[in-house]
Amino acid sequence: MVRKINVLLIEDDFEIGKWLEKRILELNNIKSLSWETSIEKASISLSLNNPDIIILDLNLPDGNGIDLLKKIKNNKNKTKVYIFSVNDELRKTCFRLGADYFFDKTTDSERLIASLK
Repeated sequence: MVRKINVLLIEDDFEIGKWLEKRILELNNIKSLSWETSIEKASISLSLNNPDIIILDLNLPDGNGIDLLKKIKNNKNKTKVYIFSVNDELRKTCFRLGADYFFDKTTDSERLIASLK
């Protein structure tokens, strides 16, 4: 039996978000997918839903995803956080703060999708 997962996508780029949404919904183990485009909306979604995995962009219109990563990990929930960013310089910082994976948008899109299976 396949365990179904709830995914929260936090991505402000429409084209990237649509591509990810399409690819994620093609997977047979997805129970639900929510897509938010800002830290404010993502924070509300986090309080209403209990995602198993968060795919988090770091550069968002209302702040830095690093702050949201800290908040998520400080709450000690079991949600896995997958960073999906072009800012590879922050890779070590993200891992230090508790990110479970770091995927580079320019090269790791398919690896990100494969990791959700």
